[in-house]
Amino acid sequence: MRQIALGLALAGCAAMRPAPRDDETRIRARLAQWVEQFNSGDYAGAATIWAPDLIGVIPGRPDDSFDREMAGAQKAQRSPARFALTVDEVLVDGDLAVVRDTWKQTGAGKDVTFRSFEIWRRQPDGQWKIARWIDAAPEP
Repeated sequence: MRQIALGLALAGCAAMRPAPRDDETRIRARLAQWVEQFNSGDYAGAATIWAPDLIGVIPGRPDDSFDREMAGAQKAQRSPARFALTVDEVLVDGDLAVVRDTWKQTGAGKDVTFRSFEIWRRQPDGQWKIARWIDAAPEP
């Protein structure tokens, strides 16, 4: 009897978790929202994509952090940079996801394309946020 109850409880927990496809859709939508927010000058809104333990890496630069992103959003002036994004792949496994994407940055005399990997983590409130990222060197 205990085994049946345990089996039903585990099945109920599994049923409460969104399907990986739903999580992929949420992550893709959040990235699209980030592009829209940044391009429209809503830097504070765009900054909500970062997890509190964020670490980001761009070769040749100091590591990025949640505090640096928040400080940047607080001080942001209207940026001439604009971004376009192609999400190449989203792999979801439980509360972690890996995203591989291609970014195009234009404006401010800078037209570059760069590839990125992001590790997303489901937060206690259920939202997906970027916890780690690394960008490849930009291609002119």
